Amino acid sequence: AATASIGRAFVPPPISCSRHCSLALSDDAWAGEVVSNDPEGRIRGCQLQNVGDSPTDWKISIDGDQADLGKFSEAIYKKITQDAKQQRFQGFRPGTIPPHLAPTYIAFAMDECAREATLEAMAQNNIRPFEDNRKDFAFERISIPPPKKKGKKKKKKKSKKKKKGKGSEDAAAAAASEAPPQPPVEDVPAWLTFETMKEAIDAGWKPGQSFSFVAKNVKGQQLKDQADVARATPIGDSYRSGSA
Repeated sequence: AATASIGRAFVPPPISCSRHCSLALSDDAWAGEVVSNDPEGRIRGCQLQNVGDSPTDWKISIDGDQADLGKFSEAIYKKITQDAKQQRFQGFRPGTIPPHLAPTYIAFAMDECAREATLEAMAQNNIRPFEDNRKDFAFERISIPPPKKKGKKKKKKKSKKKKKGKGSEDAAAAAASEAPPQPPVEDVPAWLTFETMKEAIDAGWKPGQSFSFVAKNVKGQQLKDQADVARATPIGDSYRSGSA
């Protein structure tokens, strides 16, 4: 096994599988697709538009509230950390990942998830990406769910038992006849938006959470039907081709 220096951040290797293969967390929970919230297997909350008058330049927006990317980002993170545990880091026991490298893996998971979701959105809209364009994708307007607030546990008050009398029975009957109280309506906190992935991660995003983003510098040719996309030349990146 290779030895990684403490002073230099370890760069995760490309994951040797496609976005429709063995990244599944479990066969019952998830089959490996980028999103699993649409009966037809399509990404919800996906918008594509041409940039200017160019028929091959695109801007793709993914709404993370509708297109749940949480499972996919978690699967990527799980895969790269499992591979990292096979590395030997100086000063750490075998199978231990140095804590200071955690942000590297979290950033890698988010970036890979966004790139694969972008490719999936293109494929669903019959757009064949230009060769090697995947690495040129640029992402902005990263939105993440707000951090969950930890609520304080309320102490249960011990109720004193009272002797039942005629008055208490009448009060109980009156209370039973009244309409049940309506549950309070909770305000859903708005998602937080950042210009970069680093800012979103610093704000608390973790693999397993979904996120929204806008992909720019996306280039591809829109074909007539899905069959043309399937027969098209492979994109040619190591993540999808399966080479280490």
